[in-house]
Amino acid sequence: MKRIFVTFIVMLLSAKVFASVYVIHDATESSVRSLTFQLSALLPSSLQAKPVRSSAFDQNIAALQNDDILVTIGRDSYSQICSTVNAGIVIATFIGQEEYLNIQKDCLIPSSGVFSGAPLDKHFALLNAVWFDRKPLAVLYSDALFIDRQKMEKEAAEYGFELRFLKTDTDRLSVLKSVNFLLEESEVILSLVDTRLYQDGVAQDILKLLFHKQRIMIGSSFAFVRAGSLFAIHSDSRSKLTALVERIRAWNDSELLIEADYPDMLRVTFNPYLIRSHGVVLPSASYLKDKYGLCADTQC
Repeated sequence: MKRIFVTFIVMLLSAKVFASVYVIHDATESSVRSLTFQLSALLPSSLQAKPVRSSAFDQNIAALQNDDILVTIGRDSYSQICSTVNAGIVIATFIGQEEYLNIQKDCLIPSSGVFSGAPLDKHFALLNAVWFDRKPLAVLYSDALFIDRQKMEKEAAEYGFELRFLKTDTDRLSVLKSVNFLLEESEVILSLVDTRLYQDGVAQDILKLLFHKQRIMIGSSFAFVRAGSLFAIHSDSRSKLTALVERIRAWNDSELLIEADYPDMLRVTFNPYLIRSHGVVLPSASYLKDKYGLCADTQC
């Protein structure tokens, strides 16, 4: 009997302790519950995701373990975790690359992420194929982003484009003044994922202004296309979750932290009204896939 007891203790001590997965958010409860349910369905049974509102999480930081996995929804939750938590790892989701990099450089714990939007070279390559006006492309951004101008200018030049950068305050009046200034020498605004800039209906105000001035925006999400941008290269929630699960599994199984990146599956959505009004000739779905690695929205 004593031997059985000792064997049981040894088994307990040698058993793998599974990490806890917390989904930290400030979003609506229903949407996060749905997202968490989908995430749990893709994880092994030993790993169940638990949604936690940011304010409630703050009260339980002391209970975190080093192997816990924190999944943040959006820029603000990621910023909060990076500045207050010193145990576990954090994987940021529904965040732009430039937002992530601006926060990640000062993060207190190991960090990875799944980016929204798409790599800039994808935008430049597709724009090069459908838009023949070589006036400079405008890049409007807030101080919430890390902007590597030299790198971005080099990427743009490979496709024959120049960039004009302008950092702006994020109140509505300042943003619209900045847009008017950029449009003096640009016809296209290339939008980045910038939660601080495009809040409280500012994106819609910009797109209305561009419509009246017969200028266009390249969007960073499906919502931008619905509101009036020419096209957007983006990923859906399923693709983001697949990339997120890959990172969670890698850390849980072997403590391998996969670098932050975009999902493998990217799709492109066009605004049919603007495509017609600007006389844009679209590549076929097969060409988009073979040439640019993009899934045409109607074919995904």
